[in-house]
Amino acid sequence: MRALADAVETKPPRLRRREVILADGHRVGLSMCGEGVPLVVVHGIMAEGMLYARTLRRIAGLGFRVIAVDSAGHGRTAPLGAGGFRWRSYVDLHRRVLDHLGIEQAVLLGHSMGGRIVVDVAAAEVDRVLAVIPTNAAIGGGFDRFTRLGRYVPGLLPLGIGLLGVDIASTVVRARRDAGALARLAAPSLGDRVRALPSLPAAFVATIGNQGSDARLRSLRDEGVPVIVVHSNRDLAIWYPFARGAAAAAGATLVTVEGAGHSWMLEDPDSLPAMLAQLLDGPLGEAIDGRARGSIDDMFGPDALARSLDRPRSRPYRLKPRHRWQVEAASDRNSVLTAGGDQQGA
Repeated sequence: MRALADAVETKPPRLRRREVILADGHRVGLSMCGEGVPLVVVHGIMAEGMLYARTLRRIAGLGFRVIAVDSAGHGRTAPLGAGGFRWRSYVDLHRRVLDHLGIEQAVLLGHSMGGRIVVDVAAAEVDRVLAVIPTNAAIGGGFDRFTRLGRYVPGLLPLGIGLLGVDIASTVVRARRDAGALARLAAPSLGDRVRALPSLPAAFVATIGNQGSDARLRSLRDEGVPVIVVHSNRDLAIWYPFARGAAAAAGATLVTVEGAGHSWMLEDPDSLPAMLAQLLDGPLGEAIDGRARGSIDDMFGPDALARSLDRPRSRPYRLKPRHRWQVEAASDRNSVLTAGGDQQGA
């Protein structure tokens, strides 16, 4: 991966929007960039892969082939219809996308709802996963108990939705200087997003209605799948103690982003890439080296669509993250590494 990153001298490309039609006729939107180890990214509710474009093109400079998948009813991916109320439908859709693209092994990274999706995909596709990185994800026994309790305690779920709204509003304020860039990234799929609005409540219901993520996290631990839980400690939507519980269940490395809200990676495009650059010299790099069944080429099937759609390359960036974070190893919660500031993104 370092050789790929160091060898690249071309102008860093923008993520390219693509659409594929699965064997069952389902239309799926993708955003792709870079060359190297496959990194499959799944966004949060009400978002789409392209919203993370500035961050993802920087991640590509680390030696990743970034493939951001629009979830059902988001971006350019068609809704699931009545199936949109069933959580398993979202997980199965993403598994079919991996099959269609010919991805044999990959790092899976998901934000919020997407973090729950990648955990469940990994639990069902253990041999396919190099590492799982749920980021401010809707996972863990604490989150499941909260959503289950919300069915019986009036006002609890509306409180959660209200806090999410406050968190989003604060993110908009903090990211106001980048608002124009985010609007331009979202504009091309605006029509699809408007048509898909009726499917968003189904995605929300499916997410909070699903239970058992703690058991799936423990199954990843038992199967030896490396998990890196990333969570900000001022997330109003999905509370930080939920992440600590999820990390304990999975035997995971825990990365705590200090003083940030739920969508911190949209505020600063350098922070997540700089974090991953650090993790590549630690648990993420060890996971890739330890679980890869061969070279990077072996992570794709023969004539894999994930490689033939396009092969733009991205050079390393000089990363200057505005956020700070702490990395706690699963084996020793008392050994804490603090990071942040200028880092070389390669």
